[in-house]
Amino acid sequence: MTETTTSHTVNDGERAGNIGGRGVGGALIITVVALALLTFLGILSETSLNIAYSALMEEFAISASVVQWLTTGYLLLLAVAIPSSPFLVRRFPTKTLFITAVVIFSAGTLLGALAMNFPMLLAARLIMALGTGVSLPLLTTIILEKAPFDQRGMMLGLVSLVTCAAPAIGPVFGGVVMEYLNWHWIFIIMLPFLALSLIMGTATVPDIRKPGDKGSISLPSLLLAAIGLSGIIVAVSFFSEWHGDWRVWSTLAVAIVALAVFTRMQLRMERPLVEVRTFSHPGFALGILIILLSSGTVLGVNFLLPILLQRGYGESSMISALILLPGAVIGAVGAPLIGTLLKKHYPPKFIICGFVALAAVNVALMLAGSIWAVAVFYLLFMGGASFVLVPDQTHTLNQLPMRMNADGSAVLNTVQQLAGAIGTAVASTLITEFAASATASGADRGGAYLQAFSRSMTVFVGLAVVGLIIALIMAKVSIRGVELREVDS
Repeated sequence: MTETTTSHTVNDGERAGNIGGRGVGGALIITVVALALLTFLGILSETSLNIAYSALMEEFAISASVVQWLTTGYLLLLAVAIPSSPFLVRRFPTKTLFITAVVIFSAGTLLGALAMNFPMLLAARLIMALGTGVSLPLLTTIILEKAPFDQRGMMLGLVSLVTCAAPAIGPVFGGVVMEYLNWHWIFIIMLPFLALSLIMGTATVPDIRKPGDKGSISLPSLLLAAIGLSGIIVAVSFFSEWHGDWRVWSTLAVAIVALAVFTRMQLRMERPLVEVRTFSHPGFALGILIILLSSGTVLGVNFLLPILLQRGYGESSMISALILLPGAVIGAVGAPLIGTLLKKHYPPKFIICGFVALAAVNVALMLAGSIWAVAVFYLLFMGGASFVLVPDQTHTLNQLPMRMNADGSAVLNTVQQLAGAIGTAVASTLITEFAASATASGADRGGAYLQAFSRSMTVFVGLAVVGLIIALIMAKVSIRGVELREVDS
């Protein structure tokens, strides 16, 4: 099978017509909401805990580089856990995996609520990451297996609605908790929602295992994937602190070698840990590049804007969160709305329009001269992001045969975690270096961060342009009509 195969092929509208009679069942929606809620809580804990970093540094007498491991460690464990998901999905009953994910995540949340020192709090975050590492790819795989083809975009949009709401709510939630309670309550308040997720999922999660597929796991493969992915995250996360010296490049070199050996090993295995042949489908490979660029851009800009508002314009963390709230809401609501349109329109059209909008709005953000301009342009930025993220996820996964659903989900979710770490690290390095340069040139603190933000945004304008070029190529080489993959599988 190749990307240009035309036999057994229909266009998107005909494919929707073939199965359009099947609607999304209520049980599937409840399942998706139960799993998405777990993912939502993982993101919420991260974004709301960021507000408490200064308080944690003071309480535990630790530096910023140490407290940052609450985020870096979480991403590391996610990147290590997600590649094992194809084996887990094929080997164990789906409902058992779901219950295990909730129990692990709840244990970490309870530990966080009771944490009396930083090692306990870090251990809590790492345990929570393991729970999310099981639930996140499971959520995508269930949608690919159970949702009617023409409803995939809508269902993935529903997931984005839930998960994109977390970055919007997280800072406000964290600010309120820190204002009236303390950081322990960030974890305590999450426990009832975890119980709700467990009840909904236990009643509705379907089994998606294939008959006779017992799955297999290679511990050397898992170790190589862990070394490679964690090496990339560590290198980019500490690029600024290590001043880009030999430690950065040696860590990256080890990571690249590990991933190269991992890839070669998977190609020789009868039952690989992750089927790297997914990248032999040009539409999938290009879509993954777009996910890396778009997710990295969105998370990088979302990292820069609070710094701009707080250090450049002198606003409080609460006011900054409220200024960005309308844009975050638009991003969350726009995801399912765009997703519902995908059954009638070719997804790359949305992606191309989205990157054009991102490039233009990024330029506008560079020139913004007030907090109100920032609020308006950020709203437009998140609207443009909605045109890229869900259409690209849907179209990318649609390029694979059904037998590769679990592998495609694992690759996509792993890349999203890498994008988050890389985008945030790049943004942090840029604004730190540019602010230091502006300060050395005589600018005051506020002026230095205004200049640093504007200069940092030039990089994200460039990334949006590169994404646009890749999207134009993908529109030409990927499958416009989608194969009847029941035949292929």
